Formats: sequence, C-alpha cells, structure tokens
Amino acid sequence: MKLLWLSPNLNHYKAQFLNHLNLATDIDLTVLAGTGRKNMGDKESDVEPQFKIIATNVSKAKFGFSKLIRKELNRHFIEFDWVLIPREKKNLALFLYALWLKSKARWKGRKVQLVSYNHPLINSGPGKVTVLDSLLTRFFYKMYDKIIFYTEESCELVVNKGFINPAKAFWANNTIDTKEVRNNYEFSLPNLEEPTILFIGRLIRSKRVDICLEYYFILKEKLKNKGKTLSLIIIGDGPEKIHIEKALLLDKTIEWKGALVNEKEIAPLMKRSSMVFIPGHSGLSINHAFSYGRPYFTIENVGHAPEIGYVEVGENGFILGNNKTENFKIIEQYLLNDNSKICLNAFNKGIELSIENWCKQFYASFHI
Repeated sequence: MKLLWLSPNLNHYKAQFLNHLNLATDIDLTVLAGTGRKNMGDKESDVEPQFKIIATNVSKAKFGFSKLIRKELNRHFIEFDWVLIPREKKNLALFLYALWLKSKARWKGRKVQLVSYNHPLINSGPGKVTVLDSLLTRFFYKMYDKIIFYTEESCELVVNKGFINPAKAFWANNTIDTKEVRNNYEFSLPNLEEPTILFIGRLIRSKRVDICLEYYFILKEKLKNKGKTLSLIIIGDGPEKIHIEKALLLDKTIEWKGALVNEKEIAPLMKRSSMVFIPGHSGLSINHAFSYGRPYFTIENVGHAPEIGYVEVGENGFILGNNKTENFKIIEQYLLNDNSKICLNAFNKGIELSIENWCKQFYASFHI
C-alpha cells in the first residue's frame, strides 16, 4: 500500500513515529513536507527519515493555500493508493483540489482515496465549536474516504453525534516514540526526599508556563514548612520564555533546559521528577509523562486535546479544578506522601500507549 502523507510541520516527534510506521508495516510511505512553524518553540528534527520525503519551502501557515503544494500534489497524486491531508479549515482549498484530483484519477481508471488523522471536531478556539465548524466537520467527514481519530473516545464521540458514517471511522492512539524512551530509561520511582515538578512543552500562551511558575513558588513555601525543598525543571522554548526569565531573577535554582527533543537528554530529567505539570493545553505531553511512569497534572480546560482522556483522575494523574487552595493541597499531598502506586499506574498506561500499538492500530485502520 502506497501512502502520501501531507505534513505542513514535519517535526521531531512526527518524523520518529512515521519512521516506525514505515518500518513496522508494509505501508510504502512518502511525506510531502512543509517547513513547519516559525518562532513557536519548535526544534528542527535531526531524525534520519526511513521514508521518502518531498521537501518544500512552504510554512505551515501557507501550506493549505500554496500553489507549489498543489503542483507537487498534482504531480504525484496518481502514484498512491491513499493520500493523507490533515482535516483543517486552512486546508479546505487544498482538500477540494484533492477531490478534483481524485475524480481525475478515477477517469484514468486509478483509485486513489483520501484519509485524515485528526481531532474529533473542527473548532474556532479552545472548546469553541461554531455552527460553521459543525457544518465543515460534517462536510469533511462526508467527503473523506476514511478518518482515523487520535483516540478511541474521539472516534466514539463523532460517531455517536452522527457526524460521520461509522464505516469510515477508525482510531489509533496518538503517541510519542516510546521505543526511544525505553532505549534511554529504565523505570524507577521518584525520590521522596527530592520533590521535583517538571514542565515540558513549547513555551506558548496556551501551555500556561506562567501558572506553573506561580504554583511552584507557593508550593515551595508550603513544602519548606514541612522540611522539604521543592525543585522545578522546565523543558521548552518559545515566546512565553519571558516568564521564566523573570522568575530566574527571584529563584536561580529553577532549571530551564530550553528545547530538548532527544530522549537521551530528557530521560535523566524525567527520572529526577516527581510529576509532570502542564497547567494549560495538554496533548502528547501526557504520553511523554506516562512513558516515564510520571503522573500528569493539569488544570481543567475545555480546550484540552483528546489525549486528556488518558488521564484517570487519582489513578495516573490529576485534572485540577479552579479552586487554587484545593489544588495546592492535592499537589502537596502527592509530593509529600508515597506516590509509588500512581507512578506505576502511569507507567502501565504508557505501555498501553506504545508506538508499537500505534503502528498496529493505524495499519489496521486501512485493512478493516
């Protein structure tokens, strides 16, 4: 089976899991790639691709409207059995063009089908789904030949709401390269004598590193009164780094590591951590925490990505409410008490969300 995957942003983690897909299955993968996002905390991938790449000098913002992308798609479309175009509003014109190419291929006796791998619903902001968003979602799901969702819960949601024909709906748990984690880390429990919070992610507004810092300073005082010294590690870069720079003027013990993508560098930091705390928008950072056996903490937010469904409150992490006093109490109690059970639960969930299982689920979606 030949698959052309359109990727406006071929970042490090995507290149890793596409390598696994190409090597672990009989999918013959080619990626039509853009240059990604600029000045948003992304680090260029240094992964050696195990798949074919058609590289273009087109940014993610311009990808769906680019004449060059349409030209490349037209040139290669008929060579493939499936073409994956991300189902996004900004890709509507590109998708319509692909529908025309699909019809053109059919006139020549060639069957090429369209697929996407995505969140359940189009939205106009975190948790905001307008009437137009709903109509566009229904249109896309009617015209695509197959949709693969990031989680089983997402798949069930759109099917139950009648947005898609169940025969077109599949799922593959979105993940990271858990094999690379295993190559660099052996599970161990956190050190109770050295409580440490870890933040990992791009430093953009939606991640709310400012709230993480606010919680850290308050919790540090609370733990100091209990005879413990709280530490904070931050992995990431981006426009919101100004909050960290200001915080470092007050507390030079904060460890800001910048953007890291190699698990060899991330593993020792995760090992030192007691928990992962991303107060804002949460997605694959959940998988990352669980793959190291670290519980995931965030704050309730209607705009979380589908991966939030992996968090089982009190079992492998916590989704905190809006009562800060209660939130501080929950985190403090976690950091001060035996946390082995919740860490083991997180680790077992990480095994369930392995890259090997993702490859099997994604591949199976094309053969059911």
